[in-house]
Amino acid sequence: MVARAQHMSALPYIYKQPNDWTCGPAVARIILHFFGQKKDLWEITRELGTTRSGTSNSDLKRLLARYDISFKEKKGARISDIRRLAKNNWLVTAYWIPKHKEYHYSIIKKINSKRIFFHDTWYGLNHSYTIKHFINNWWDDEAKSPWLLAIRK
Repeated sequence: MVARAQHMSALPYIYKQPNDWTCGPAVARIILHFFGQKKDLWEITRELGTTRSGTSNSDLKRLLARYDISFKEKKGARISDIRRLAKNNWLVTAYWIPKHKEYHYSIIKKINSKRIFFHDTWYGLNHSYTIKHFINNWWDDEAKSPWLLAIRK
């Protein structure tokens, strides 16, 4: 049996984050670039109000609203939400805890029956984990639940 993947359109670029606290600005930079706004990472970092403690969900949402980028947020999100959004061609960002144990924003590239793949600003374009590992580490302290942000492409 072949696992059928649900793909989100590949983004043609990756912006690497230069340190462990700029995943939010790097993800925002990719999203802004997708919508035609080419900005410097440090400019976005300032606009978001990112500190060495990171970026808040509310700051990320405020930035997207400032650039008239439509999005929806899901607190208490489930894997079925990611699958549905992927099927309907939404760009999905999750906030979770990868193996290095630092909270992290990642853009989800695709999902199949066994693995979830990321367009990741720290690990690169082809990083993946088992769905079980992702679910066990998908948590957002601000939302107090698994959280995602979906942007209509």
